[in-house]
Amino acid sequence: MPQAVFSTAWRWPDQDLRPLFARAHDTGARVVHMASTLAEAQQAAESGADVIVAQGTEGGGHVGLMGTLPLVRMVVRAVAPLPVLAAGGIADGAGLAAALALGAEGVLLGTRFLATTESPLPEAYKQAILASDGHDTLVTEIPDVASGTVWPGAYARTYRNRFVERWLGREGDLRAQRRTVTASVQQARATGDVDGGALLFGQDAGLIDSIEPAGHVVERLVSEAEHILHKLERVPH
Repeated sequence: MPQAVFSTAWRWPDQDLRPLFARAHDTGARVVHMASTLAEAQQAAESGADVIVAQGTEGGGHVGLMGTLPLVRMVVRAVAPLPVLAAGGIADGAGLAAALALGAEGVLLGTRFLATTESPLPEAYKQAILASDGHDTLVTEIPDVASGTVWPGAYARTYRNRFVERWLGREGDLRAQRRTVTASVQQARATGDVDGGALLFGQDAGLIDSIEPAGHVVERLVSEAEHILHKLERVPH
């Protein structure tokens, strides 16, 4: 039978996760905690998490500042034998194979699933992901300032569109005009205006060139990773 999963991320610095994780375990759920730093991963492991997601800055949405490659390896070594999933910048079978080579048990995908037929994003947003080469994203606090939210220790990787360009270096002005800006951002989302608000996706958008059913994405990634790993097994040592 499928098991319930309780997923968390971005705790407050002084927050004790143990009572929260204990409550989740009392319901029979597995606890998965996403971390962007080694210290956060270790704290979650000590608090009773069942799985740690090591998320690198290449991912879209809320991220830290360390790359996926070193972070995943450090977390795997630090929390063993607890299983680790890799996240951030992974969109194809090569990324899955690399994560397994680093010692992760699997991967967690974000941006790749945004460009699927099941994704609720407006079609124009999906097309922006397909058109991106990954270099047109940046890490900033602008999306959170515009929405009036606070994610402790987090930044947001977002598409560098006209909305972001307008407010870069003007975060103070953005805070002063937040009510008006928030309304315009919500309107942009509702109408699929790619340049009118924050569009959060990762650098791996440069690896995405088609909108597919989510099931096809999973099947293809697994097939590609198996092919790569089998090929590497045949390399003479």
